Amino acid sequence: MRNLFLSASIIISVALVATSVSAVEIDLGAASKYNAFIKNDFTVNGSDTQGRIAVGGNFTVDGGYDIGEKIDAFGMGAGPSLVVGGNVIKTGQGSFNVYEAGPHQSPHAGEVVYAGTAYNNNTEITSGGSGAFEAQLSKVTKSQLPVDFDNAFAHLNTLSNNLAATTAHGATNHAADWEGAPTGPLTFMPTTTNNDNVYVFDVTQEQINAGTTWNVTGVSDDATIVFNITNENNVQGKKWGSNADFCQAGQTGCAQLNGQIVSVNGNTLSPVNEQSLTGRPEHQILYNFVGATQVVLNGSTYGSVLAPAADIKAITGHLVGQVIGKSWSVKHNVQINYNPFTSVGTGPVAVPTPTSIWLFFLAIMLVYVNRKVLLAKHIKTSKKPVTT
Repeated sequence: MRNLFLSASIIISVALVATSVSAVEIDLGAASKYNAFIKNDFTVNGSDTQGRIAVGGNFTVDGGYDIGEKIDAFGMGAGPSLVVGGNVIKTGQGSFNVYEAGPHQSPHAGEVVYAGTAYNNNTEITSGGSGAFEAQLSKVTKSQLPVDFDNAFAHLNTLSNNLAATTAHGATNHAADWEGAPTGPLTFMPTTTNNDNVYVFDVTQEQINAGTTWNVTGVSDDATIVFNITNENNVQGKKWGSNADFCQAGQTGCAQLNGQIVSVNGNTLSPVNEQSLTGRPEHQILYNFVGATQVVLNGSTYGSVLAPAADIKAITGHLVGQVIGKSWSVKHNVQINYNPFTSVGTGPVAVPTPTSIWLFFLAIMLVYVNRKVLLAKHIKTSKKPVTT
């Protein structure tokens, strides 16, 4: 009977552990304040980023570039518009305009805090505010930077790994062509979720290559959706021509998005209206590139990108969300629009699953049977005739 009771105890423990899975606190930490948060170098050739940028290495722009035009519209508050741990380098034609909180004005005079040297077409400068370099320059030591990039990325790498280890909350299915190969829309259907309305789905590079339409169905109206993206088979990313910028066959650690169009419960998520916050969807999308050392974004992407160990290369289109990576570079003019990711989750919470529920009831039944057997044995023993 002692063994029976021990077995029941073990099953109850397993059941309780099984009901505390799949929940991870998703908090971007120091990166939460920034539209782009890059550990090393940020290299672009025009266009703009609507919110703030933090770069641990060099910030290099060839041509015109705007930073922080929507800082006020998005209520980002006070603080430097650009943080750079290395050099600020402006080359080529066009104006480099850094905005600050408040209405647009000229000069824009948004603050750039940097720990290296600032250059305007190979000439070192110590102040801006006019002409092709409209910004307020504030040179500091690395220890005085408002961002500790090493600690921030240690946290972000842990977050990415935790999300990768989180049990997926549903199935991912493709339609098939006449030969059985995956084709057409990719459908995500949840089977479980947690109390924070976070849904996690696993996506392979093969599924990404098969089509750009992703349909998420059966989730809550305020769902946070995490796509754990992997390329474990090192397959080639979908290419247009023979461009070497894409993931190559056999290349280790490379993952690629192809301008995926995501719809949630039938509503296609489109870029945020740049003039106001009206109509912004409640759904949050986070692409977690699991184990990637290189990420290719070919086409417009709706949602935030979490790739803290990856060099990210954007080929074309624009990104509507926050981008976190080891480095950032672009092939053509790629715009980064601000669509902040709000932290969700409070750590492990109870997530009942069918298996754990049945295990729990089985344990209860074993305990009940054990008690009945012990009671019957006690009654039988107490009724034994006393011998003299």
